[in-house]
Amino acid sequence: MVGLFAGIGGLELGLGKHGWHTGLLCEIDPGAQSVLATRFPEVPLHSDITRLRAIPAGTELVAAGFPCQDLSQAGRTAGITGTRSGLVDEVFRLVRRKRGPRWLLIENVPFMLQLGRGAAMRHITSALDELGYTWAYRVVDARAFGLPQRRQRVLMLASRTEDPREVLFGEDAGPRTVGDPMLDPCGFYWTEGVRGL
Repeated sequence: MVGLFAGIGGLELGLGKHGWHTGLLCEIDPGAQSVLATRFPEVPLHSDITRLRAIPAGTELVAAGFPCQDLSQAGRTAGITGTRSGLVDEVFRLVRRKRGPRWLLIENVPFMLQLGRGAAMRHITSALDELGYTWAYRVVDARAFGLPQRRQRVLMLASRTEDPREVLFGEDAGPRTVGDPMLDPCGFYWTEGVRGL
């Protein structure tokens, strides 16, 4: 697997506990780079995704927690075309080369679901459709995994070969019915009173 916008390697550590081997990391923040160098001392670390020419041949999964500054309620809310969050297109550029990996795992803030009437989601899902991926997403909260912090994130899983719903939803996936993607999106919202999405 490859970790783009790897931060301090949270996705990569979790995936590593389930058998995935990280072959390349990309992160621009110097502090985060230091953590990655300690956690993954043998893994090549690139600092600038815009200068990364390709992902290694044979990569099966790309994890990308792309910058949220333009999508966050606490940020600039410039949207998916903002200078930071727009870097998600670099993921698609790298995946587009050759045949691309079987799996893509994209992570970001839940406000991206509603900002600009869902413009970020339309942008991402259109790119995934164009690249031949089937996708699903789910909002998860760190508290659900025993952490004493409320930290909600959208996890979007896409695959060229598998049904990603089975991974994200398990037994709750239900039968797969392919309909009009504009009318029948696959997603899950966890609501919490008036604060829910």
